Amino acid sequence: MPSVGQFECMFFCIFNVASWRCFFENSYSGNYKDTLARANSERDNQDYPELNMQVPDLSQYDTVYLGYSIWAMTLSHPMRSFLSTYGDQLSDKQIAPFMTQGGYGQGDSVEQIRSILKQKGANNNTFTRALVVDGNKVDQADKRVDEWTSQVN
Repeated sequence: MPSVGQFECMFFCIFNVASWRCFFENSYSGNYKDTLARANSERDNQDYPELNMQVPDLSQYDTVYLGYSIWAMTLSHPMRSFLSTYGDQLSDKQIAPFMTQGGYGQGDSVEQIRSILKQKGANNNTFTRALVVDGNKVDQADKRVDEWTSQVN
């Protein structure tokens, strides 16, 4: 596997392409404790990271794959920011959530996606079954990834 994080490895397994990533005005630290402190502050203050990226015209897609890591048993802050910014462009889409987690499953992440999309005015969405992979076992998930992608397509 390439020398990248667990989520990027799973992205490579699904799409066999380089990861399209969210970029922020202020990047997260590579230091776990610093990132944890920032994430806790963001959650407590509901002050999520500001995006600094260009997104393609989402109207051209019938299915939107939303990939993220679980943070504290819920949707990661970067994905919250993405959905808050672009969620109004996701009406009439099939949403295919896939994620890595550290031992507690998907938490309420899919419910949070539904809620944010509704708040942003997106409607008529269908959701696939979520693909949830233990972050420590991404390199062993090829069969599960293949089965999931075949049910999405």
